Amino acid sequence: MMEDELKLMYQLKVEGLCCSSIIIELGLRLRGENNEQFVKAARALCNGMHSGLACGALTGAVCMLALFDERNTEMTKEMVDWFQHELCEKYGSANCVDITRCDPYEKAVKCPEIMRATYIRAKEMLTEFGYLEPME
Repeated sequence: MMEDELKLMYQLKVEGLCCSSIIIELGLRLRGENNEQFVKAARALCNGMHSGLACGALTGAVCMLALFDERNTEMTKEMVDWFQHELCEKYGSANCVDITRCDPYEKAVKCPEIMRATYIRAKEMLTEFGYLEPME
């Protein structure tokens, strides 16, 4: 199942979606829902809100978690903590501009890795918090 989701992640990228929109689209699909307007609106989060700030994978993931329970701020806090400890240590920052240095090559190499890791962690959290069934 995860392999299919990762293939879909890359397909959505080819179709022109960005990090945050892709993760939100995948979250909607986990819920069996479709919300094209929300996915389009999430483009405002792309490329660090188009200003190089917070990584779109992170902002997309917290939106994805909120799809399951917008009142569970503990999941948001845990996602941010995980991102800081795992990915900020590896990439030096949670800001898009610091991670990619506005270099297309850096973006092509790092962003898919960050999206994949962040999406996997979000799914793990949804399972841990009881919103998704454990995978066998």
